[in-house]
Amino acid sequence: MNALDEVDALEAADRLDRPDRPFYDTGVLLGSDDFRDEQTYHRSRLARALAYLAGAGTLIGLKAEAVANEAGTEHELKVGAGLAIDRLGRLIEVPRSWCVRLEPWFLAQPADAIRAAHGAQGVVADLFLRFTPQARGRTPSFAQGAFDATDALVPNRVRDAFRFELILRPDARDAPATDFLPRSRFQAVRALAPADRPDALRDALLDGWNDATNPHARDLARPDGEALPPLPEHGAAADDSDSLADPTSLFIARLLIPTVEAPAAVPAGTRPTPIFTALDAAHIDNTSRRFAYPADALAAVFGI
Repeated sequence: MNALDEVDALEAADRLDRPDRPFYDTGVLLGSDDFRDEQTYHRSRLARALAYLAGAGTLIGLKAEAVANEAGTEHELKVGAGLAIDRLGRLIEVPRSWCVRLEPWFLAQPADAIRAAHGAQGVVADLFLRFTPQARGRTPSFAQGAFDATDALVPNRVRDAFRFELILRPDARDAPATDFLPRSRFQAVRALAPADRPDALRDALLDGWNDATNPHARDLARPDGEALPPLPEHGAAADDSDSLADPTSLFIARLLIPTVEAPAAVPAGTRPTPIFTALDAAHIDNTSRRFAYPADALAAVFGI
């Protein structure tokens, strides 16, 4: 079996409640599971620390903006290089700018799906970033399972890669601006007067681990073996069977794509006409995402 056909160890619910590390001694027979468990232990400890110290979100970069060619005939959604932490604490590094060609993407969406996400402000679509492991190279190995091949191959390396997904949001087309967008784990603290925030923050931290009434208690990975639930920004599928976006993915930006026609003027089975030339900074929301603020940035803000 290709190791990448399996769920990443940090996503597997049965691994989250077992912070055990392998014990080695002379004469012990080691298998691939032992080395994989060694990696998983160190990865999970670092990921847990990053997630709960900094929270999930953008560390730096990853700004989304619309760009066009010189003739203005082709438009792209360009995302700058950057670094983020997902809900499991995994680092997602985008080493260079990444682009989504908007015209082909728009035409690839079913007409009914475009109409469903078409509101008064335009067609609503959200950009997400998620962690994906990718195989790099091949190396010979013993065949596994019901095989007797002598030329079996497995990945030589596994790269911590990423994937951008631009997803239509029919649930957000008529919603207020703050609905279906990321919310801070400590949003209730932010709403208080500055003098009341320190005590409220301490209470939130003390009760945040096991407080069943806290809607943000499960924003990050837990050691109880339960899978991460989707957050409001991940959306709900039409049949409520799943979320529109993967629950481990990070919200990056919301696009409001202007159109020529009003929603009521678009016949069934057809698409509205997008105006990509009007897709400026006012139609791309970069600031509603979660940010993982570095300590030196907070020190600069508070003058310490």
